[in-house]
Amino acid sequence: MLKVTRLHAGYGKNEILKGISLEIPQGKIVTLIGANGAGKTTLLMTLSGIVPVTAGQILLEGKSAEKLPPETIVKLGMTHVPEGRRVFQHLTVKENLDLGAYIQRNAKEVELQRQELLTLFPILKERLHQLAGNLSGGEQQMLAMARALMSRPKLLLLDEPSLGLAPKMVETVFNLIQEINEQGTTILLVEQNAWMALSCAHYGYVMETGRITLEGKGTELLENPTVRQAYLGE
Repeated sequence: MLKVTRLHAGYGKNEILKGISLEIPQGKIVTLIGANGAGKTTLLMTLSGIVPVTAGQILLEGKSAEKLPPETIVKLGMTHVPEGRRVFQHLTVKENLDLGAYIQRNAKEVELQRQELLTLFPILKERLHQLAGNLSGGEQQMLAMARALMSRPKLLLLDEPSLGLAPKMVETVFNLIQEINEQGTTILLVEQNAWMALSCAHYGYVMETGRITLEGKGTELLENPTVRQAYLGE
């Protein structure tokens, strides 16, 4: 689905990504863990076309994507749920969802997708005409995910979906991530909660200061002594 080769990117002269290479197989959940400042969010923003690539290659289903603008990347099937959710606070839940479908031209398809997502996220159905800014943190996270899914992505980039959520809501969000994946969407998950992320991931990467330092199956990384000490508090 996605192949990244020797990717370099950053902000001006400040290089953040220093030769990242990774692969996201179709239909899988792949997670990326690492300390704050490792470059995880920058990687997702680079994949989304927000941060410019200075060197390296991004292949999305075999198509070169490293020089494409964000809206074209969405049309190719890769959608980004940013850290901090970034819902449109002064718009309703329905209006937020409709904005997620801006590349769709068939009104019936948009309505069908909205109804499918309201079945997946029933709390949003109850809040459909409320302002997004009045939702709880967990509800806003669900809205951000549902908004991204309105474009019917093949690959969903999730940045810190559990950030600031109560433990019970974290469990709910991770159950939804697995359900979205089971319905056919490939997922690249950036997450501070290493245990939850690796427990649900088919494969994982560990990132430190702009480089991949470890990789393996999620279950293997959970048992790795370095990972356990650095990210699981053992």
